[in-house]
Amino acid sequence: MDPERNAATLQRLHDEVMNGHNLDAADELITIDRPDNDPAFPPEFTAGRAGFKKLMTVLISAFPDLRFTTELTVAGNDLVRAFTTVSGTHQGEFMGIPATGRPFLVHNADFCRFTDDGLICALGAHRNRLAHAPARHRRPKTAR
Repeated sequence: MDPERNAATLQRLHDEVMNGHNLDAADELITIDRPDNDPAFPPEFTAGRAGFKKLMTVLISAFPDLRFTTELTVAGNDLVRAFTTVSGTHQGEFMGIPATGRPFLVHNADFCRFTDDGLICALGAHRNRLAHAPARHRRPKTAR
């Protein structure tokens, strides 16, 4: 395993596919059957490379200024963890929700496994949703 190569591959996925909107570049970076273990999305977006491309198409349509900014990458053996800030403006329909024109920002952690030849073969992601929830859903701070 080459952890540096794997980290560079994940960064290419962010730069070329997610930020650059070049979905065909995913063909060189992820396996055709790569599962996505992100519970936030329905199965048609998480099954293999085709599901990933379908998800990115929907995201780019709804958030044309979608941006993944890498804050920290940690790589070892066949696993790369990337901590990113994801931002954009809701300018199109997204999973049944009409455009709001509102910006969003979430903190994201991707956990990717790689094949021996450096392709992403599995993904898990976690987001900090509570930090961006409306104030009425947050737990009030208590005075000490």
